[in-house]
Amino acid sequence: MTRATGLSGACLDRRRLLQRVGGAAALATLGRTGFTIGVNAQDAVTITMWGNHPEWRDPMLEILAAFEEANPGIRVEFTAIPGPDYPAKLQTAVAGGAPSDVLGALEGSILTQVAAGGELPFIDLTGKIDISGLTDTARGQVEIDGKVYGTPLASYTVGIAYQKPIFAEHGLEPPATWQELKDAAQTLQDAGVTPIVLGAKDWVHPYFMYIGLSSAVMGPEGFDQLRAGERKLTDPDLVEAAQLLLDLQPFYQSGFQATDYVTAKAIFANGQGAMQVAGTADFSGYREVNPEADLGFMAWPGPEAGKYSTNTGMELLYTVSRFATPEAQEAATKLVAWLATLEAQQMVSDLIALPVHTGVTASSDPIRQETVAARGQDVIVWYDLPETNKTTDAASESQGGLWTGRLTAQQFAEEMQASIVPSTGAATPTA
Repeated sequence: MTRATGLSGACLDRRRLLQRVGGAAALATLGRTGFTIGVNAQDAVTITMWGNHPEWRDPMLEILAAFEEANPGIRVEFTAIPGPDYPAKLQTAVAGGAPSDVLGALEGSILTQVAAGGELPFIDLTGKIDISGLTDTARGQVEIDGKVYGTPLASYTVGIAYQKPIFAEHGLEPPATWQELKDAAQTLQDAGVTPIVLGAKDWVHPYFMYIGLSSAVMGPEGFDQLRAGERKLTDPDLVEAAQLLLDLQPFYQSGFQATDYVTAKAIFANGQGAMQVAGTADFSGYREVNPEADLGFMAWPGPEAGKYSTNTGMELLYTVSRFATPEAQEAATKLVAWLATLEAQQMVSDLIALPVHTGVTASSDPIRQETVAARGQDVIVWYDLPETNKTTDAASESQGGLWTGRLTAQQFAEEMQASIVPSTGAATPTA
């Protein structure tokens, strides 16, 4: 097919046609079956791309359709892989030399792999993409020693999602301190409402809850001290953050230890709990489960008024696979370069998550507006940085010990500290 013909017989551009025949649903049908404007389908270059948010599939297809419209000789085959399965699939694919052409590296991994040396699974894109419009945090993830390797798709901020109708029914405001959080949870429990929905079968919710509460204690300056070895997670005020995870245990849903991240999200989206650990990326999933969900977002409360935090990180860092053919590398480079543009990032902001381009100042999505408003004392997601990127491993191995009583809050803090290698030298977890 070389040209789209509209319902009236007049030629339509691709976006208008898709709007007429069903928007995102049409994108899922037309965008992946050889529908290419201005070029014979057999002459188009097809490149592969993986994502780790299945709930983003339709909006991602809409974003990619805009790219294809601007680059009619390129088709993108997009595959969405569940987030918990993505790291293992990517690792296996890279080891076998067969990842997607547009390689979605995990956040923090470009820094880590470049620092480690050796042959990289992605190519140097210096001079081929313009990242000058990206935020400092975004550039810091893909630009190392003057070389540019790609662009983040989007950013996200993690805090607490809450059910606005439940809070209103019980006369509650978003808590601003740990005591207010415990008081609100008690009020909800006394009224027969599950205060907090937690998926503790895997590491995701407990990990983000722990780093969020700890970040609220430290703030950005204290986190920099942690990275420099001047602060330790075994400091008494930070052990209290781990203790709060235990203190809140009576307020988690029944069976939380056996509930995985995806199931916990569905429970919360259906209104079977009042609060949940959540990032901006989660809200698309909530809406997919329950389009009527009326949700709000709040920062992590701290031990006292005025201390609070959010944690901001990057979504997949898109670069170009060194295993791809030269033709695919050229096409993939165009897509990665386009993802860093203001046009692409405005679509990201409106459809899926927080943008990484400084020129995007507004979003049509109210949750993303609320998230930006909540950020004031923001700490980067810990695994985005070399000093703290092993904390996920420590959390996944140790968080279960909190719930069984095998580990005290102090012992859990020691396990977490042992995973940190300060920039000034070797970790000293309990000294």
